[in-house]
Amino acid sequence: MSRGVILAILHRLKFCLLSFVAVMTLLPGQGAAQSPAPTIIDFWIKSDTLFLEISLNAEAFLAGVDPSSTEGNQQYKDLRALVSSELEPQVKEFVQTWKQSLQVEAGGVVALSYEGIRIPVTGDLQTVRVSKLLLAGPIPKGASTLRLRWPEGFGPVVLRQQRASAPYTGYLAAGETSPSIPLYGGAALSTQQTLQAFFPKGVTQILPNSPKQVLLALVLVFLSLHVRPLVAQLLLLSLGVVIGLGLGMSEAVTVPRPVVTQSLTMAIVVLALWNLISRRLQVWRLLTVCAVGALQGIGLSFVLTAIGAPPDHIPQAVLGFGAGVIATLCAVACAAFGVAVLVSGRSHRLRGRISVLASMIIAGVGVYWMVEPWLMT
Repeated sequence: MSRGVILAILHRLKFCLLSFVAVMTLLPGQGAAQSPAPTIIDFWIKSDTLFLEISLNAEAFLAGVDPSSTEGNQQYKDLRALVSSELEPQVKEFVQTWKQSLQVEAGGVVALSYEGIRIPVTGDLQTVRVSKLLLAGPIPKGASTLRLRWPEGFGPVVLRQQRASAPYTGYLAAGETSPSIPLYGGAALSTQQTLQAFFPKGVTQILPNSPKQVLLALVLVFLSLHVRPLVAQLLLLSLGVVIGLGLGMSEAVTVPRPVVTQSLTMAIVVLALWNLISRRLQVWRLLTVCAVGALQGIGLSFVLTAIGAPPDHIPQAVLGFGAGVIATLCAVACAAFGVAVLVSGRSHRLRGRISVLASMIIAGVGVYWMVEPWLMT
């Protein structure tokens, strides 16, 4: 196949990818998608009383579902349609029991009382309604630190100390307990602590939760099954991921989440077909991989937003989370490369056949993911 024919095919593939992104952007209803906001607890001490202001998806709590996965739950939809005056009595009754599982210790167990809730108007039923629940409890005399255990079944929570110097900001998964927090400040996370906290979250985001991310790493391996092209592509992908995460978290670029998801799937298909057409690493390939990495980073920014990055440590959270993602993708790619080379040995012909077969399978899976929403409807 001549170089001119290859370039013409690649040009058409690039045009198709850009057209697909444009069409998905213009589809009705895409802009309505909203990344679920994390549950946030702001706490402070006033007159020997502990106050907890919890910003939460009250309807998800009442329905007994994780606030990050409410789609398809009919009880949640019914609750979401209620006006605030109808929802508040249900929340008050629920909190009387639920607050027993929210264990707060400060020189002893803090007995929390329900102080009220502010529920916004019903508004658009497709968006998350964030209510603010206020709990309060007396602090025993002589208490200097606080520990909070977040109950299981309600997703993660961001814990933020207010009205104190060097306040604490942390993240708790369901069922986790916070470290001992000085009641009057001084427990702010350091840069190293933030990096250490968010690195494992980046790892767990890829394995086992993101098959598309894994497939993206694999499609880079099967361009030629040689070390240099793989390393160059992983470097450009990593650069793109960090750039995309930064752009997404700073809201410099706003792209609807469904558009990012569909575009990433389309990019996987394009790269897999590219493997079948050209076996050499080209500048256009590297630029495309970097652009796909940026798209991937923007998609991951939705996840990091849902997790809840400490407001004063967003760059560190982005670097820690991104490093976890990148390290996992590189590990997956290196493992696949090692297995493929071990199977093929020194046979260049067998390496070529493995690359072609793997790329065809990846392209097929990508096409299935693209058409699956239409098949389901």
